[in-house]
Amino acid sequence: MDRKQNKWIDFDWVGDSIGNQYIDKLAITIPFSIEGIPHKFKSQFDLGANLTMVYGNTLKPYLDKYKNVKLDTIANANFENGKKIFFKSIAFRLDTVLFKNLELFYYNGYGEVLTQDSVDTPTIKHIGTIGTDLFKEKYLIIDFPNQRIASLDSLNTHYKNKTSFVDAIQDRHGRLKVPVTINGTTHYFLFDTGASMFPLAVDKDDIEEISKESSATDTLTTSSWGEYYDVHGYKITSDIYIGNFKIETENLKVYDSKKEFKQFYEKEEIMGLMGNSFFLDKRIIVDYKNKRFGIVN
Repeated sequence: MDRKQNKWIDFDWVGDSIGNQYIDKLAITIPFSIEGIPHKFKSQFDLGANLTMVYGNTLKPYLDKYKNVKLDTIANANFENGKKIFFKSIAFRLDTVLFKNLELFYYNGYGEVLTQDSVDTPTIKHIGTIGTDLFKEKYLIIDFPNQRIASLDSLNTHYKNKTSFVDAIQDRHGRLKVPVTINGTTHYFLFDTGASMFPLAVDKDDIEEISKESSATDTLTTSSWGEYYDVHGYKITSDIYIGNFKIETENLKVYDSKKEFKQFYEKEEIMGLMGNSFFLDKRIIVDYKNKRFGIVN
C-alpha cells in the first residue's frame, strides 16, 4: 500500500527512564500543526482520551502572537465552570495529512507553561493529545512495525480478507472496549494507546486471574494527567486470546492500577486497560464505524 493511497501518518515512539528502567516505547507522538500558526508541534496519540485537544499553558503564547487564530466558548453544564473552550471549524495536520472543519478542544490551564520568548525557538513542543473523536465513523489502521497510522472511510479487499475482527463495545465517549479471553473467560478491556507500556492494567484484586505470581517483580512510577503513582507488574501466566488469535505474552506483565481506577472500571463494565504491548509486531484495525477490533494476519 503506498503512502498516498492510504494517507499514512507517521508516528514516533517516546522513551524515558522510569526509576532504574529505560522504557523505549513509553508513548506515541505524532507531528502536529495548526492552520494559522507557522510552527511544528507534536501531540500524544491517546485513544483513551475522547477529545483531541491542545494544552492551554503551552499554546497561549502562540495565540498571543498569532491573533488570527480565535477561540470559541461553548456552554456545557457537564464541564468545569459550565463551559468548554474550543477552536471551531479549524484545520490542522497530523504529520502531512489535513483534517479540516473540525473542533479542537482547548484544555485551559494544562500543559507546560511557555514564555513568549520560547515561541521562536526551534524545539518542537508537545502541544496536546489526539483522541478518539478524530476517528469517529472511520477505520483506524495502526501499523506498529512501520510506525504509522491511517484513518480511512473504507477498507480495501486486502484488509477485509487479511483481518481477524472481533465485535467490540463502544462507550458513550466513542472509545472501544475489546473482548479479551483469559483462561477461557471473556472480559472487556478499554483499548488505550495512551497506556502504551502496559499490556494489561487491572485492579489489584483481579491480578490473580491473569498471573499466578504471588508477588510483583516490577514497580514503575507512572502518571495520569499530571498525577504520579506507583504500579506493580506480575508476569502473565494465563493464556490470552482476542477472538481466535492467541496473544504472545512471553516476558510481558499485567500491572495493578491505581485504586481509584476501580470505580471507573466498574462503571464502564471493563476489567481494565489494554495498551500497545500485545501488538508491537502487528498491524491492527480499530473499526469505529462497525464497532470492531481487528488484527491483520
